[in-house]
Amino acid sequence: MPCPVPTNLHRRRLLQGLAWGGAGAAGLLSPLARACATDRATAFARAYAPYDGPLNATAGGGFNGTLATTNIPVRGKIPAGLRGTLYRNGAARFKLGSTRYTHWFDGDGMVQAFNFADGKASHLGVLLRTPKLVEEEAAGRFLYAGFGTEMADSQPVDRPDLLNTANINMLSMNGGRDLYALWEGGSATQLNPQTLAVQGFKAWSPETAGASFSAHPRRAPDGTLWNFGYAPHSGKLVIYEISAQGQLKRQAAIAAPQADMVHDFAITRNYLVFLLMPLHAKPHTPAAGSLERYTWHSDAPLVAMLVRKSDFSVRHIDLPNGGLFHLGNAWEEGGMVRLGYARYGKFLEHLKNLVLPAPQSPPDQLARWTLVEINPTQGTARHIDTGLQGIEFPSFDTRRTGEKTDFTVLMQNTHSEADTSTGNDTVVALSNNKIQRYSYGSHWLAEEHVLVPAPGSTTELGGWVLGTAFHTTTHKTTLSIFEAHALAKGPVAQLSLPYGLPLGLHGQFVAA
Repeated sequence: MPCPVPTNLHRRRLLQGLAWGGAGAAGLLSPLARACATDRATAFARAYAPYDGPLNATAGGGFNGTLATTNIPVRGKIPAGLRGTLYRNGAARFKLGSTRYTHWFDGDGMVQAFNFADGKASHLGVLLRTPKLVEEEAAGRFLYAGFGTEMADSQPVDRPDLLNTANINMLSMNGGRDLYALWEGGSATQLNPQTLAVQGFKAWSPETAGASFSAHPRRAPDGTLWNFGYAPHSGKLVIYEISAQGQLKRQAAIAAPQADMVHDFAITRNYLVFLLMPLHAKPHTPAAGSLERYTWHSDAPLVAMLVRKSDFSVRHIDLPNGGLFHLGNAWEEGGMVRLGYARYGKFLEHLKNLVLPAPQSPPDQLARWTLVEINPTQGTARHIDTGLQGIEFPSFDTRRTGEKTDFTVLMQNTHSEADTSTGNDTVVALSNNKIQRYSYGSHWLAEEHVLVPAPGSTTELGGWVLGTAFHTTTHKTTLSIFEAHALAKGPVAQLSLPYGLPLGLHGQFVAA
């Protein structure tokens, strides 16, 4: 089928994009490019295939659990001030022996570390030897059901960490000396920051050993780390307050409605902010396996729950029905709590469609960037749809977590209605109501991009945006570096790995 000729509507939109100084042109051209794109439906399978199967210690005999490139080829120039490590995490291994995981969230975790120094970069990737992986490697097969994968002969589970794949996000503490790979059903997994070797599960207190520790902690400007944990059927959230040095200061269990699956939250100066969706785990169902254990209540509200930091008192405010994975930053301004989140209208349907080898995201299941203004005094809220569709993975200047920010980086799926495959192709930057876009094009699947402040910079735009993307034709991964203030101009440097990395979830940059 030949590429379609631009219609008058397409021309008008393109001219509007050019009027933004090129900020929207690449993204607006992408629907035409997508009509000629190769089939991306199998890209996930291609990204994971090299890491499936048992670990092989023999050189050339298969994947031995480690990838390394000491001097990554660079097109362009790595900014001189970019020093530190970009850690990324995600599921990597989905097949072992006769068993296979079929949901995107279920594979064994693999951490990628991109180290930047003196205008050069290196890469280290390690499949995490968690207790689960070690046990199953010895057995030659997966032994436990996954979050969304049934297993007829799954071994009994008496504690969540038996299932812990450590495959969602990363957390650095204590000046970079402590590094954790995060799951959300159980403990944080401590790693060696240099080798990425697993050092064991972290227990923040005897009472919370093995308890859920979310994959999205939030660090306040004073260094205090806030996090939470949830357990289906409990009706409660566990709250953690941890010092900048990594010592638990307070913990509490608070009653929470609709808390059977809570992936993310936000903080402000005075509050912890949760958006609790009407997704309920059915009674007497296991915590893993089929997603049929969940039910969606389309007539129930999304509940905004404000937890006051000082005394853990709670306020609930109803919002329109919807679901979510991720929130952006939140802050207090003029007596209001303000935040943004990626809102799904059909969350459970979307969750069930994230299955391998070809996860799907039909247009009506994509998230929309949505703003919320909450009045804690009156107990009211205003819900604002920005019109940005296909949005996920918000990133912002984490030095200002809980304080007002004007710059947000988002990833966008701009596929045509004919292409329902999961995956983002465009980076979007929102700044003071202005939009910048950079489209990778139809042959790429772009992962989360993070905002990295430049050393000494006091502005949100004084830094870089870093992110990886998988090329669906060559099956190799590229890391791109953008100037934050000029993202639409394209990368100032691109690092080309000689191999493809498994498509991951989240990452953090740790400055040197």
